[in-house]
This record gives sequence, C-alpha cells and structure tokens, in this order.
Amino acid sequence: MVEYDWSVDSWAEVDEDEYCYQCADFVIPDKTGHCPDCLEYIAYGDEYSTASTSTTTVADAPSISSDGDMWGRSKSYTWGKGTSWWNKSSSSSGGVSSMWGSWSGGYNSTTKTNDAARMLKHKNHLDSLCKVVDPTVKHSLSFAYRGMSYSDMQKGIIVVDGKMLKDSDDNLDITAGLAIHEKLHLIHTKPILRWEKGYRIEKGLDSFQSDLLHSIVNTIEDEYIEKQLAKDSAGFVTYINSTKDYYFNEKQQEGKYSISEVHKNPYIDLLNTLLAFVRYPSQINDDRKRRHAKHIRFFGRALKNGLDSRENTIECCRTLYEYLDVIAEKMHKDGDITDEHKDELNEKMRELHDKLGDDIPQEIYDKIRKKMEKDFEIDYDRKSTIQKILEIGDGLEALKELLKMLKYSPEGMIDEDLHKEIEELEETDYEEFELELGKVIDKAQKKITWRKAKPREFERNRYTRGVAKMRPAINSLKKKINLYGNTEKHIIRNQKRGKLDKRNLHRIPLDRKDLFKIDMIREDKPLDVCLLVDESGSMGSCMEDARNTCIAVKEALVENDKLDLWVFGHTADGESGWHSDEGSTNMTTYWSPSMKDRPMAMGSMEAKYENRDGNAILAAAEKVKMESKEPTSNKLMIIFSDGSPAAYDYGGYNGRKHVKKCVKFAESQGWSIIQVGFGDDYRLKEVQGDMFDNHIFIKDTSQIGIKVSKIIRKVLRV
Repeated sequence: MVEYDWSVDSWAEVDEDEYCYQCADFVIPDKTGHCPDCLEYIAYGDEYSTASTSTTTVADAPSISSDGDMWGRSKSYTWGKGTSWWNKSSSSSGGVSSMWGSWSGGYNSTTKTNDAARMLKHKNHLDSLCKVVDPTVKHSLSFAYRGMSYSDMQKGIIVVDGKMLKDSDDNLDITAGLAIHEKLHLIHTKPILRWEKGYRIEKGLDSFQSDLLHSIVNTIEDEYIEKQLAKDSAGFVTYINSTKDYYFNEKQQEGKYSISEVHKNPYIDLLNTLLAFVRYPSQINDDRKRRHAKHIRFFGRALKNGLDSRENTIECCRTLYEYLDVIAEKMHKDGDITDEHKDELNEKMRELHDKLGDDIPQEIYDKIRKKMEKDFEIDYDRKSTIQKILEIGDGLEALKELLKMLKYSPEGMIDEDLHKEIEELEETDYEEFELELGKVIDKAQKKITWRKAKPREFERNRYTRGVAKMRPAINSLKKKINLYGNTEKHIIRNQKRGKLDKRNLHRIPLDRKDLFKIDMIREDKPLDVCLLVDESGSMGSCMEDARNTCIAVKEALVENDKLDLWVFGHTADGESGWHSDEGSTNMTTYWSPSMKDRPMAMGSMEAKYENRDGNAILAAAEKVKMESKEPTSNKLMIIFSDGSPAAYDYGGYNGRKHVKKCVKFAESQGWSIIQVGFGDDYRLKEVQGDMFDNHIFIKDTSQIGIKVSKIIRKVLRV
C-alpha cells in the first residue's frame, strides 16, 4: 500500500542555494540572482507570469509518496494493480507471458524464413491484443522498417519496434506494451492533438516552440491514456509495466542522455526532470530533486488534477508550456551568439581565405567578417528564445532524443527483405496451432501451420487445363452425386386425415373415409465436404492425377448450395520460403467458404516434402469445425494420397497405426472418411486397408466419375 508521508513541498524542499551549470555546483546567488563566482544568472523562473501559472502557484500542494508519485500508481508507475489470467506467469525480468505460448520451430536468428514466420505469429498476437483494447477503433499494425513513421493518428496506423522481437522472444511483453500504448493513442489522443494544433496557430509558434509544446503534451497524454487503460482493460496494464521498465529503467542505463544525470544544457536538464516526475519518478535522485526543487513544486500543483478529465489535461499542458516558456526567457542572455555560430563563422572565413588567398587585402576580409557577423546577428534575433536556448551545447540533439523516448520510437528497423517476407506470409494468412498432446505420437509433432495458397499465373493456367481435361469426369460426377442436397416431395394417399385428395372424390358415395392425402417433404441435412491432398515428395509421379481428380470433385460439388466445401493440401517438416521445422505439419488452404477470391488456387498443388497424414487429418477436421456454419451438419472427408505416411520420426507401422487412430477419432466426431489412392505401388491397396475402412484405388482418371460417385453414395447412403 502506497503511503503519502509528504506534500510535494516537503518532498522537494527549497534551499537558499541554486545550481550553477557553469560552475557545476550549488551556490547561493547574489541579490540579483547571479552566481557569485561566474556571474551566470541562475535564479530563473517566474510563477506569476500568466494567469494559468499564477493560479497554479497558489493552489494546494498535492500529497506525494516517498518515491515521488502523486497519483498512487503501482509497480513501474502504471495505473491499476490487477494481473490478468493470461500472464500470471510473466516474470518481472521480461519473460514471455503464458498467453504467448512459445515458438516451437528451430529458431535461428540467421534464418530469415524462420524469422518471417515467427515475426508474423507475434504480429498477429499483437494485433489481436490491440483489437481487444477497443474493437470499435480500427487500426493496422506493422513493424518499423526503412525509417517509417512510428504511428499515424489520421490513418490509424500502428508501427512497433520489430527489431526487438527479431532479436529475442523475451521482448514480447515489452513489444505488446508498445502496441497497446499506440492503440490507446488512436482511441483517446485526437482531441488534445486538435487543441495542440490550434494553440500553435493561435500563438504563432515556430518549430522549436512546437517541439517543446509537443514534448509536454506527449508526456502528459501518455499518462492520461494509460490511466484510461486501467479503467477499461486492467489486465493489459502488466504489458505497460514491462514497457515502462524497459524504456525508463533499463534503457536509461545505456542511453547517451540519461535522465538521472546532469545535462550540461540547463533547459534540457529541467525538461528531463518534468519527464521523470510524470512518467518514472524514481529517476529523480536527491541531487536532481535539489537542483529543481522549486520547479518540482510547481509541476506537482500543475499535474495534481491534470489527468481527471480531457479539459484538465489541456489546461495542465497549457500551464506547463507557459511556465517553461518564461524559464527560457529567464535563461537567455540578450545579445549572446552561441559558440556553434561563432565556430560556423570562423569556418566560413577559413573557407573563403582558402579559396581567394591573398588576392584581396586583409581590410576586405575584415569587412566581409563584419558583414557576416551582422547577418548572423539578424538571423539570431529572428529566432525564438527557446530555439536559442536549445542551440546551447547539444541541446537540439538531446531534445530529439527526449522526443524519441516520449514516443517510444523504434531503436532499430527490421531489414526490407524480412519485411517483404512477412508481408508475403501475411497475404497467405499464415497461422499456427498445436494439437493436443494425447493425439500425436511425440510432443515435438504438435505444431500445425496454416496458410492460404497464392497461385501464380502459370498455376492458374494449370488449373484451367485440368478442368478442360477432366470435363467428362466432372459432368459424370455431377450427374451421379447431385441427388445429395435435393428436396424430395412424397405424397401419401388414402389417408383418413390430411388434405382432401381430388383424385378420390368419386369414392364419396361409397362412404369411404380414406379420401385424404399427406404431402411429405424430405430435405437432406447440410453437408460439409473436405478434400485433403497429400503433397509429399513421393506424390511426384502421380501428383498431376491427384490434382486433376481433386479439381474434378471440387468442380462437381462447388455449385451445390446444400454443402460447403474445403480443399486442403498437406506436407510436413518444412516448406521452402515458409519455415523449416522438423516435426511440424504444414497445411495449405486452396478453397473454403471464406476463400473464394482465388478459384484457381488448386493449380498450385505440387509434390513438396514429407507427409504426416494422421496429424493432417486431425488438423483438417478441426479447421472445418471452426469454420462450419452448421455444427450439426454431415461431414465428409476425401483424402487423396499415394500410400504410407513418411515424415521425421513418423512412418512405418507406428505411422500407419497413428493414421488409423486419427481416422477413427474423426469418425467418432461425425466424419465420414474416404481415401482415394494413386500410384503404382503393388502394396498400396494393402496399405490403404491398414488405415481406412472406405477406400478406392484409381489408376485411370477416366474412371473417376464412376468410382468416386459410387463410394460417396455408399458412405453417405444417398
């Protein structure tokens, strides 16, 4: 429990001495506010310069904790104290939260294809988190590359630091905090940005004054939006913990400009105190507290109610800007031209002398120098006081670093090649799942990867040729299996109740009672059909037949509005340009009710790597279950393959046994499963029988219409 033992006045006691940056020491100023040793003016500040600053100065002092927090925040100076169910195991050292799972592939930081899949998985998680924060505010999320802007408030773009994730999965929580923080800006920040823009125009601020105003607005706004997160989605606060710890604690130890150290530019040093006081007060050590005690007192009063409402936040920003603007005026010494300008003048004179040499006399050089000095003075007088103050030493560079920290700007960029690989994977809707441990042979084989096919032009042409070649089989299949999904009307006559049958009116004089009929309509139950194609390397010799057979069945069924159709392919242990994980089962979607924009995608089916058939059957069944519109519908899976399973640590007797077990499990869940075999292996039929109860062998594709329709009708009993 946070205890408030001080007011801000007692926490930041004001001594008689002031800090002289010129002497780098505390001294007692003279009556005019100057350092008695170097005569530098050091008693800058005027709390009564404007109506806002005057009102703030005489306000009640807020209570404050021993570490300088006036708002009662929790760990890492974040709002809210709860821990959500998904990250209870998250370590304070930045370990991966349990909700993230783990990357089950063989991670290799030098393998870009591995990086792309891993990064896309994390990107999808980050995107989901941001959607949960507020689903009504649309956004798009990407990783920073090629110096892209970090966020775009107008377009709803969130750009996060991808390099941290590329370097280590341990940075997941930090990156999640970054993404959530930026989503909060999209949700809450537009009103204060409108005010900021209006204030800049009203006051005619130059770019340096605007940067100062923006740094103040960003500092206060960051705290405001994180406070709103604690109200609306308290469970996400732990991610903000990780981010704040990283940027304001860990990064401070290695940064060029540390908040905890004295900056030689007094104005930057004061801005650092304001930043620390708002965002991470423990960075204010005793020395900094002593240097800026009177300013901390003012900051405390200005900030006390600054987060209570949007109006209070705007007033807080205005007051702090006006206060710091006056301090810049007090710090500035009229007529001073910075050492940088003097050095620039000397450099220009040297360049001129090197160019002209002794062709002109010295008195001309003297006149040129005076003219340049005059031009410098005119240019200098046009500058705002804040610009002049910031140009002292490395103040401008330090302000840029300060603004980068306030924006949580990316520390580095992922390279463009990796960015393109991620984009290509994203276009295929790359996803990962894990099968339950009890359903796989080995725990290293739980991973299932999914993507959607992205056919190229020649593959679309291959599909068209396949349709043309299989046209007779397609027509035959349509005729033989189109009864499924029909609405059948049956009339039962000679009933004692029902609808009067006009055909029996002549029986009335005979006192017959069975003059009625009953109309019965039999409508087939909806059907989900899944075509699953083995794309292992051994399919090379028969891949064309399997692909064309699958195309024929798809074309025959796709127009039947009584069924939904899915077409999947499967390989195992890696995919070129995708990843190279031994133990994974790699699924590709070629057609589904939600993927009808690529009708010729099946033309890209081809023989690839291994086949872990049992896992593929379970994955396909689960995918259809997740996407089906009719959970109680009949379900049919037709598997196209050439024989035994063969993959890393998966094959032989144990592999066939596992396939049979998976088939039985799927059938217990309501699936009817048929295997269609291809190839010349004389043992194929025997192998089929080891794994499937319902199977056929096709050697001549002209027999597809007869054989496939016959076994479908047998299995479904239509």
